[in-house]
Amino acid sequence: MSEKHDIFLRAHTVVVDPKKGKKGKGKRRGRYPRRNLKRWPKYAVVFDCETRIDTGQGLTFGFFRLLRLEGDTYQLEEEGAFFDDDLPPHERKVLERYISTADTEVRSFPPIFPLHPRSQFVKQVFYKYARKGALIVGFNLPFDLTRLAHSWSEGKKNEWSLVLVRYADGNENLHFPRVLIEPVDSKKSFISFGAEWVPKDGKSKPTKIGDARFLDLRTLLFALFNQPLSLKKACELEAFKKHNLPQKIEHTPTGRVILKEINYARQDVRCTAALLNTAKQEFDQHPIPTSPDRAYSPASIAKGYLEAMNIEPPEEKFNVSLKNLGIAMGSFMGGRSETRIRLQEVPVVPVDFTSEYPSTCVLLGLWEILTAKSLSFRDATQQVRNLANNIALDQCFRPQLWPELRFFALVRPQKHILPVRTMYNGSTQNIGNNYLSSSKPIWVAGPDLIASTIQ
Repeated sequence: MSEKHDIFLRAHTVVVDPKKGKKGKGKRRGRYPRRNLKRWPKYAVVFDCETRIDTGQGLTFGFFRLLRLEGDTYQLEEEGAFFDDDLPPHERKVLERYISTADTEVRSFPPIFPLHPRSQFVKQVFYKYARKGALIVGFNLPFDLTRLAHSWSEGKKNEWSLVLVRYADGNENLHFPRVLIEPVDSKKSFISFGAEWVPKDGKSKPTKIGDARFLDLRTLLFALFNQPLSLKKACELEAFKKHNLPQKIEHTPTGRVILKEINYARQDVRCTAALLNTAKQEFDQHPIPTSPDRAYSPASIAKGYLEAMNIEPPEEKFNVSLKNLGIAMGSFMGGRSETRIRLQEVPVVPVDFTSEYPSTCVLLGLWEILTAKSLSFRDATQQVRNLANNIALDQCFRPQLWPELRFFALVRPQKHILPVRTMYNGSTQNIGNNYLSSSKPIWVAGPDLIASTIQ
């Protein structure tokens, strides 16, 4: 039985001059231009929030550590706690008793261990050091940032715009710019400060607070190790065993302000601060210009190496027409996995491999294209027809053949098995290998075309 489906394509956007019809250089990601900043700023503010366990997950209290960079390591300069402005008095007293008697690792005398209301912490710690260009650090940072917010609104591009400071009458205090969070996936978000209202001219504009950077250690560790980690798993990493990191306390949150919750929360911040230094040491082994807060995935590390090797990006080096870019994107299919038998033990054979994209790059000889001085596109219709008509399955296992599959073909499939990106079951958009027929010609990549001819 055949079904009619719309075919979805990946999109590659370019900036086009509407007058000349030519593509221009895309703008660097980020709301405002970044100055030439140090890789690791002088200060880092590490914090973590505890919440109620209802659906609202409102803030109860949290801990923070102010760190100062000394040599290659962030050292503890101040430790403190904060609580929600509306926290009931009996719970606030629990925190006050704890802070008044607890020891601290701060090396000053007398030791600095303050307890702030949320509004005071945001002004006197969070924004104070953000204006000094501090690194704002957390583990799963977007969650903790939203716990500090009074309110939020939707910004551009599915962006969360957080209001952290407001006046007594409830109006937003524009002297403290919003925090903007653009979620990308479960592992990363783009986080920045918005524009600040400057009394001199009465307008919002970029200021030095834009030098502050947000570092989600969960994202950085994913970029370094290519695996999503919890705080507990991160502290237990085999690669970090020699650092003897503090370990997360085993505890089931109750949503109340009790001694167990306080010890649990404080230990989380201690773990996060230690993990910052360990991740810094790991990241600094890579001789790349990438900033740690811009290391969003393993691909970010790879791109950093390309930049360090002075390999010019293809978009800047090659003059590829918009038509050819469209052909390439229209035929592009990402990796795909699926499960057809669930909750049942069956014999299996592992046939997947790790680092699929870089492996494919090597096998197809794409490094040769990436490092080429120039790139041209020529018609190879007859050569491709000869290859498709004479190819045999055993030939596909010869590495010498693979570079010959670097082509795109315009085909009119008639029940050929090809990867199709479409809507499945009326709800899920994914890629599947299907018998495909199309009255209109479509572009497919060389390896997919050859695979369809030998099935």
